[in-house]
Amino acid sequence: MSDPSALMTAPESGVKVRMYRQGLGDCFLLAFATGTGRPYYMLIDCGVLMGTEDAADKMRRVAESLRDSTGGRIDVLVATHQHWDHLSGFDPAQARDVFDQIEFGEVWVGWTEDPDNELAGRLRARRRTHIQALNGAVQGLRAAGSGGKAGALESVLGFFGDLGVDGKPSKIEAALAYVLGRGKPLRYRAPGELVGLPGSGARVYVLGPPQDEAMLLRSDPSHKASEVYEQRLQLTQEAAFFAAILADAPVETLIDKETRNLSFPFEEVYRVTYDAGKGDPFFQERYFGEPGKPPEEDWRQIEDDWLGAGETLALQLDSDTNNTSLALAIELSPGGKVLLFPGDAQVGNWLSWQKLQWPGEGAGTVGAADLLRRTALYKVGHHASHNATLRAQGLELMERPDLVAMIPVDEQMAHRPKGGNPDGWDMPFSPLLTRLKEKARGRVLRADTGAPAPEDLDPADREAFAKDRIETPLYLEITIPA
Repeated sequence: MSDPSALMTAPESGVKVRMYRQGLGDCFLLAFATGTGRPYYMLIDCGVLMGTEDAADKMRRVAESLRDSTGGRIDVLVATHQHWDHLSGFDPAQARDVFDQIEFGEVWVGWTEDPDNELAGRLRARRRTHIQALNGAVQGLRAAGSGGKAGALESVLGFFGDLGVDGKPSKIEAALAYVLGRGKPLRYRAPGELVGLPGSGARVYVLGPPQDEAMLLRSDPSHKASEVYEQRLQLTQEAAFFAAILADAPVETLIDKETRNLSFPFEEVYRVTYDAGKGDPFFQERYFGEPGKPPEEDWRQIEDDWLGAGETLALQLDSDTNNTSLALAIELSPGGKVLLFPGDAQVGNWLSWQKLQWPGEGAGTVGAADLLRRTALYKVGHHASHNATLRAQGLELMERPDLVAMIPVDEQMAHRPKGGNPDGWDMPFSPLLTRLKEKARGRVLRADTGAPAPEDLDPADREAFAKDRIETPLYLEITIPA
């Protein structure tokens, strides 16, 4: 049952923003002033990276806090995109039973989750095929004795949860399905929408995900291929990888015979099967080496080299999924302060905002640049990685002197060795963190280290900043008055 004494209140005007500290993952609870005595509650994501120690216990404590802090009702749940570190809390092994005790109003997801949208369907099928192929590569690398490369792949795939088998949904797909089923109603949000939050006076500008496939997948090589030749003369790295890893799968799963044939390095007349080569004296001596002796000819052998491309493709899949993030700019009052919640939007998503226009006051219009200039709170994208905050058309436009940045990061977890990468991920990215501190005059709240030390703050801001924030082991909270 909810604890009435734990209710999260709203300020007289504006909003309180709470960032939970479960680890490398996003979970934000917002309480907007309504003038009715009951805040309007918005929850944006709730998850933690796969592999986090005691993840289930941590997420259960977060979910129980969400239940008690809202009196058991959340007015709108925003699920930004299909990554485990944003949705894991809705998994049965973590905190789904606690979320069953919470009443939800609307659920917002990006248009990319709409089952009736043709492009969205293609994107979902593409994502699942990527994950299927990459999980196959992990097994192949382990069988070939390349545990380091396999570990590097698994670290990226940790953003997606596990892969469903026998036609069953993966954990991330099941978590999202649960979220979609809780919506009363469910809303598929598209860029250009402007949505009022009942009773609060706040309005939400929907920035992304873009509806332009080139922006969603701006590094997808298939776009270039279709512009050059009508008939393909070679495969992209991505297509060749899939053709090889799924060679034994039914053709209709991914590839046709032409694609399968193009994935080989030699024409069929020149190919020798692995088993046949093992039985041929010429290949045994010059390619495999003498049985029972040190493998002096290892450098010639290429059977498993193609598996190493998997890490590059896994990182591309991660970026493509981040680009489907539901990105929101929340305006507290007309022409006033803005909260920017971009999910994990990367370059293509950010750039697409520049074309959007909304009706403004009088005969004017509102664009993304204006919303960024008025940003008073920035939820830093993708744990402050190097490629999820635009510079000239992003952070540099945020010019308010009272800017606050919140980073849902666990640097220790991010820096754990990942397969062949002994330093892990560079989160937070040092040059970005430095610039965030400069732009926010030290007001940078991190899930792992908490609030900044007094000496990190501009002297004029210390007292006000201390008054406006709360820090507990479970969460960090900041008040943004309207």
